[in-house]
Amino acid sequence: MDEAFLSGLRDLLQEQCRVPDLPEDWFWASAMLSAQGFEYGGDFFVSDLVETEDAAAGLAMVLVDVCGKGATALPGAVQFAGALRGLLVAVPGEELLDAANAFLLRQPSDESIATAVQVVVDLGTGRYAIRSAGHPPVLHWRADAEEWVVDNARGTALGVVDEPEFPVSEGVLAPGEALLFYTDGVVERPTSDIDAGIDWLRAAAREAVGDEGMRAVPARIMEQVDRGDDDRALLVLARE
Repeated sequence: MDEAFLSGLRDLLQEQCRVPDLPEDWFWASAMLSAQGFEYGGDFFVSDLVETEDAAAGLAMVLVDVCGKGATALPGAVQFAGALRGLLVAVPGEELLDAANAFLLRQPSDESIATAVQVVVDLGTGRYAIRSAGHPPVLHWRADAEEWVVDNARGTALGVVDEPEFPVSEGVLAPGEALLFYTDGVVERPTSDIDAGIDWLRAAAREAVGDEGMRAVPARIMEQVDRGDDDRALLVLARE
């Protein structure tokens, strides 16, 4: 693909990866790294302000890892990101992943597959709901224990079956707590299973919080991840 074309697609994807202005007691931070040998990658996130079930102000966010890597994943990622931004405000939170799955199933390519994790957070109370579509588990920073705890949300990858399952996991982010989202490229290694990678991430992220604070976690972790055969992305959403 032409370099100028790829550069334009990358700019479009980066434009999608914006978080709206949040209340002063909330913040986010992210870091991304494309696969070995590629300047462009297919991991991305989208977000928007929404109204929660009790009519309160909320934030909806989805981190996505599309099938493929580097430049080969970029066109599909741009198309899917645009669709997800529209779905965020057009359908209720509990229907978003089903709608995203239907979108991918309608695509002509058999490789229109993605994993994703969705969170909807009440910005007043800190209550959240997480739904996962075949994505690595979210980590929750517990301020009282000073530890990252693995969330139990699991589900089916998008674009695979007509009726996937997306069980919901609910919790509360207290002041001083955070959620850490990441793609599988951060924790998967050829020589170990993903659980070992998640254990490593928990330890490295705990150390990063202690040394430099929550805002530095994504960049600090990415510095320790080798550029391998998959794209990588990390995102922290925190309540101060």
